[in-house]
Amino acid sequence: MSAIHVKEISPGRLQRQSGVFNNRGSALIITLLLITILVGLVVNFVYDVYIDTSAVSNWSNAQRASYIAKSGQNIAAGFIKQIKLYPPSNIREIALPVARDFGPGSTLVVTVEDENSKFNINKITDASTFNSLKKLFEYLKINSDIVLIIADWRDPDTDPRLPDSEDSAKNGELWSVDELKLIKGIDNEVFEKIIPYVTVSGNWLGWKININTAELPVLISMDNEMTEALAEEIIDYRKDSPFDAVSQVQNISGLKQIGIRISNESDVRSNNFRIMTRASVNDITRVIESIIDTNSKIYFWREV
Repeated sequence: MSAIHVKEISPGRLQRQSGVFNNRGSALIITLLLITILVGLVVNFVYDVYIDTSAVSNWSNAQRASYIAKSGQNIAAGFIKQIKLYPPSNIREIALPVARDFGPGSTLVVTVEDENSKFNINKITDASTFNSLKKLFEYLKINSDIVLIIADWRDPDTDPRLPDSEDSAKNGELWSVDELKLIKGIDNEVFEKIIPYVTVSGNWLGWKININTAELPVLISMDNEMTEALAEEIIDYRKDSPFDAVSQVQNISGLKQIGIRISNESDVRSNNFRIMTRASVNDITRVIESIIDTNSKIYFWREV
């Protein structure tokens, strides 16, 4: 039987080999750490580039959408300027057709609404208009005491009609219908009820309600003796043939005296209109809301 020879390794040599292995292991670990760091940096860089590219793209689309929405405003303003050339109409709101192509991925919707179909709250400066707004609130089943608070918010004096109704009052005309939400008693429910029938924009000093476009609650508010049935008579009359003159109201049975009384506060045409333009470019949307008159004077402008 042959003998098994075991090669002896000196302690010094074993220590040197162990050092080599340790150095190689450390180098490998360092290399892996460096690779990990580099990969992390690359991933972060790529992500940042993606985010920046997306942000630039969204910004570009938002700018295009804004310009398109403004173009829609110009289209509507041109349409409104021509309205006075046409016969009186009973159309309260219309969506304008837009024939222009604004490029791929782009859409534009333009809506024009008659503001003179509404009651202008800034006009409650006398007993007559105050009573009209009160009657409107009563018909809509809203606490009419709120009208007293609105009057105190609107009028320039500091004499309260109700306890605390002058607290924090503006004592000046309203600039936006959203300002109504700041008035005590007008919560979201009340606001949603009244918003289709009231406005604060336009030349309120010469404000007249268009009897061809005013809705039932507004017509009822125009005179103390105006009943729902009589207001319905006005609506039925104008369906087939809009009023050419306010005096024609007096020809409707039961409306002789009412027609006389409302003649100074009403008209058969409108001078103020709300324009809503909604433009989208690749799912980025911009909306512009404005109120202008037939002379293209802007009373309100908001872009979101």
